Amino acid sequence: MSTSSATGTIAESGTDKSTTEFGAKQLKANAALYRENKRILDGASSFDNLDDAVAALTDIWTALEDQIEHGSGYTPSVELGFGSDNAAVIAESLLGRRNTVGKTRKSFSELGK
Repeated sequence: MSTSSATGTIAESGTDKSTTEFGAKQLKANAALYRENKRILDGASSFDNLDDAVAALTDIWTALEDQIEHGSGYTPSVELGFGSDNAAVIAESLLGRRNTVGKTRKSFSELGK
């Protein structure tokens, strides 16, 4: 395999057809994509692979959707830090559907310790 750091060209030995170009344009595009998706990538990178990350995201998303659907009748005690929010409102906040996201996420994270 040969490489050229000036052009970013990577070619397998013995063939020109398997050459992949990677340069500043692609690096910048990848950086923009990372910037747009940094939070999810940072969280997902703690898993062993993409399938495990997707499974975990699916599990919590499904649980919170269920909490939205069925949690309006339960309001945790005020000492837990959710104010007068019921379980459905808490889940909506965690999924970014409410304005009080920061405080709710902090309180929910503390509850999960």
